Amino acid sequence: MCVSGQDVGLAALRFSRKLLSGMLDATPDGMWCAQPVAGINHPLWLMGHVAWEDDDILVTLTGGASALPDGWKAMFGTGSKPSSSLNDYPPVSEVRRCFDMTRESLLAWYGGLDEATLASPLPDALQGTAESYAALAGTLAWHEGLHAGQLTVARKLMGLPPVFM
Repeated sequence: MCVSGQDVGLAALRFSRKLLSGMLDATPDGMWCAQPVAGINHPLWLMGHVAWEDDDILVTLTGGASALPDGWKAMFGTGSKPSSSLNDYPPVSEVRRCFDMTRESLLAWYGGLDEATLASPLPDALQGTAESYAALAGTLAWHEGLHAGQLTVARKLMGLPPVFM
């Protein structure tokens, strides 16, 4: 069976999302902003951050408008700091809706790229992120996996059981 690089990228993006989604699904109410260690990235911030990252990549590469509500960059963007107060964030259900929606948009966009685009280098704004559009999916899956690892540690420190798919 011959599998394209694009198929591998899509599979990586789906796998990383399945793993993180499973951990988020197992997050008890009342623990969305729990920080067992000061400054740790809590579950709600992680969910919003990964949604923001997917959206930011799409905005950067397509020139389209952000699909996220105003203020998400300040709450969830690179360099933002997680707040321990649930009141500082949109409702968990809204963050989850955006988390799911931005990944679906990213998968649809990535799945629609042609071979010439996949082989092309990324624009200057994303140089250093990946060598090409094709390689970008691996970088994004790694990024999500990094945050899934953070959530794994946070869950352990909160006394929650591990989550396996």
